[in-house]
Amino acid sequence: MEKNDNQIQGILAFITTNKERYLGGDPLCLFAKDAEELKEIANAIAEVFLADLFYLKDGDCLIIKK
Repeated sequence: MEKNDNQIQGILAFITTNKERYLGGDPLCLFAKDAEELKEIANAIAEVFLADLFYLKDGDCLIIKK
């Protein structure tokens, strides 16, 4: 089976600064105190797992593995 580079293997984490959108569960859902902390957490996780970051319009972040 050939790997498609554009196909998402999964969502590793969801990070938000809004308590209303923090749901917990699977995938990993993290609550950051502010936008700066969100970016620090997101970059660290993405680096470790060689994953991509996708920032949503509302400031939340998805970490996806391709």
